Amino acid sequence: MKKRSFCVAGGDLRSIYLIRSLVEKGFKVFALGLDEAKLPDEAVHIKTVTELQKCEITVLPLPCSDGEGFLKTAFSKEKTPLSEIIENLPKGSVLMGGLIPKDIAENAKEREIKTFDYYHREEFAVRNAAITAEAAAALSMEMLSESVSGVPVLILGHGRIGRLLSSILKALDAKVTVAARRFSELAWIRSEGMTPLEFRLLDGEISKFRVVFNTVPTMVLNREKLVLVNKDAIVIDLASEPCGTDFEAAKELGITAKKALGLPGKFAPKTAGEIVCDTVLNIIDETENEHE
Repeated sequence: MKKRSFCVAGGDLRSIYLIRSLVEKGFKVFALGLDEAKLPDEAVHIKTVTELQKCEITVLPLPCSDGEGFLKTAFSKEKTPLSEIIENLPKGSVLMGGLIPKDIAENAKEREIKTFDYYHREEFAVRNAAITAEAAAALSMEMLSESVSGVPVLILGHGRIGRLLSSILKALDAKVTVAARRFSELAWIRSEGMTPLEFRLLDGEISKFRVVFNTVPTMVLNREKLVLVNKDAIVIDLASEPCGTDFEAAKELGITAKKALGLPGKFAPKTAGEIVCDTVLNIIDETENEHE
């Protein structure tokens, strides 16, 4: 692969490990919005968006935005508008990021900047889900202050995270039940050695569980459902925003509920950064091969 120049902009510890991985592979790397981070000596800090002209490929974090249109970063006090980043990228360059806002992606396209959202890549999603599942299992033990061995656990949803999490918890000897809507999913759950539960039967069963994980990104644990949850139980919501738990109702009901977003970056930033690196290089490799 041609040794292109990268700019890694913003982010958390994952960005630091992404930079390390790129440097180790021999790429020239610039860093924007990471002023307070300790980077490899080979990486070059850039202070202004105008210096993005040096970069062939710019990699934004996951998520790209802080929710107010600025670059999300844990290592700088400066607020950098995402729109200014796009305006200063060289024409024909490549922009990658996780959950790139629609207006930013459209702006980049208008400026003839090739844009890829690595969050939607299958290889990224599967590997990221695996870390999320591991971290969720560890988080549950931290919140319980005990092992999950023998503990009745309910997982809502049988997508990537739900499926991987159920396997990990089963290996830890938890009593795992997985709730799903489709009969095909219920059959898979049974074949994987877990207890299947139809979502429509949730009301009569949910009080039996000590830990409830939600992976469904719609409101499934509303007040009516939370009233039925055992008061000694913990709820861990792993779904992307807007999540699937009424946290205000949980607080009023005295139920311990945690919104557990961004677990890969918190529990395994090195692995998470390497996954971003691999995905970014996969995209570049595919793009280059298209023109051969």
